[in-house]
Amino acid sequence: MRARAGWMIAMLAGFVLTLGACSLGALVHDVAVQPTVISPNADGNDDVTHIRYSLGRPADVSIYFVDDQGKRYYFRNAQRRSPGDYDVYWGGVINDPRVRPVPGGVMLVENQVLPDGAYTWVIEAADDRGRQQKVEGQITLQGADTTLPEIHNFTVVPQEFRPNQDGLRDDWVSIAYYLTKKAARLRVYLQPTTSATGPSNLKYPIAEKPLVAETGDAGYHEARYEGGVDLNAEPPPDGDYVLYGEAEDKVGNRVVVSSTLTILEGGKPRAEVAGGEIDWQGEMNRTVSVPLNHSVCFTTTIANIGPVPIRTAGPWPGQNFKFSQNYNTLANLLGEESWYQQAGIFRFGINYDTTGVDFPFRWAIGRPEDLEVRIIDGRPQYYLLPGKRGLVHGCIEFDEKPPVGTNFWWGGLIHEFVEVVNNDIDRISVPVGVP
Repeated sequence: MRARAGWMIAMLAGFVLTLGACSLGALVHDVAVQPTVISPNADGNDDVTHIRYSLGRPADVSIYFVDDQGKRYYFRNAQRRSPGDYDVYWGGVINDPRVRPVPGGVMLVENQVLPDGAYTWVIEAADDRGRQQKVEGQITLQGADTTLPEIHNFTVVPQEFRPNQDGLRDDWVSIAYYLTKKAARLRVYLQPTTSATGPSNLKYPIAEKPLVAETGDAGYHEARYEGGVDLNAEPPPDGDYVLYGEAEDKVGNRVVVSSTLTILEGGKPRAEVAGGEIDWQGEMNRTVSVPLNHSVCFTTTIANIGPVPIRTAGPWPGQNFKFSQNYNTLANLLGEESWYQQAGIFRFGINYDTTGVDFPFRWAIGRPEDLEVRIIDGRPQYYLLPGKRGLVHGCIEFDEKPPVGTNFWWGGLIHEFVEVVNNDIDRISVPVGVP
C-alpha cells in the first residue's frame, strides 16, 4: 500500500512539473518580418513589410523601431493580446503626435512615415506576472515619402454663428484652408467640447464647396457651413464646439488642425399663417367686389411655430398700396431701403393670378409692438420670437384696373430667397369695377 502511494505521489509531481514547463514556454515565438527592406512611397513596390508573431499566453504587446541614435518609435504600445497567431502590415508609419507651427496657426502631426535609414525592429511582450520577452531584427527604409499633407491658414469666420436662415452674416460659417499636398482622405467636421454625460465622440461632417481645388487636391479649399438648415435639417444643439480639419495621404502621413465654433439660436425657422385664414373685408361667398379707386383690405395673423426667432422687415402692417405699386416701388417712393427683398427675412404677401412679380404686395409679419428689436451691425433688426404671433393688416387701392383675366387673389408667407412657406392661402375672387 505504501509503495502504491509513493507511485501516485511521483506521478502527480511529474504532472505538475509538466504543467509548469508548459506555462513557462516561449511567450513570443514564430516571429517573422519580411521583407526587411521597404520603400513606403505608395508606388506599389515593397511599400509595406509583413509582421508575424505568436503568443503563448495573454500579454501586453509592443512593436517598435529603434534608430541609430537609440530613439524608439512605437507602432503598437502595450496593447493587450490573447494567446494565438498574429500578423499585421507596417508601411513605415509611426504614431508620435507632435505640434508644429504652420502658416496661419499650428498643426498636430498624428502619423508620419519614418525617414530613410536602418532600424532595429522589436516585438516585446509582458505577461500577467511581469515576465517579459522580446525578439528583434533589422529593417531598412529607403525612398520613403515623409512629406506631410500640411493644412495652412485654417480659418473659421465667424467663430460664433446662428444657423437660423435669417440672412445675416452670422447664419453661416466660412471655413477656408490651403492644402500643400494631395490627400487620399480629407475631412472637416464639428465635435462638441462636452455633452450632458461628458466629452462626446459625436461628429458632424461638413462638406466642402470645391472652388479652385477639387476635394483632396492640393490648393485652396473652402466650405460654407449652415448647420444643416440649408438641407432642411436641424443644426447641432447650441453650444461650444471644436471644428477639425484632417488630411491623410496615401502612405499614412496624417495631420490635424482645429479651431473653435459656438452655435447660438440654431434651428430651422418655421412659421405659418395662423389657421390658414385671412379676414378679407367685405368677403361674401369667396368674393370681394371692389369699385375702381377703392380698396380691398385684409387682416391675418402670423405665428412663429419654430425654435428660433424669425427676422422680418417693412412695409409695416397698416401700410396701403396702390395697385400700380409694389414693395420695390413703394420703397423707392418712401426711401425705405430695408423694404427691398432681403435674404432670410419673412414677409406676408398678397398675390394674384396675372402678376408678373410674385407677391408684389408685402408686409412685415407683425407690428413693431409684436416684435423684438435687436441692433446688429449698428442697424435695428426685427424678430418674431418663438411662440409669438404678429398681426398683419393692409389695403390695396385699385387706382387702375387689373389686367384682363385677373380673377383670383390669395395670401402667402414668404421666406425671401429661400421659399414660399405658405402659398394659396384663403383664395378669393376680386372683381374690380364690375357693377
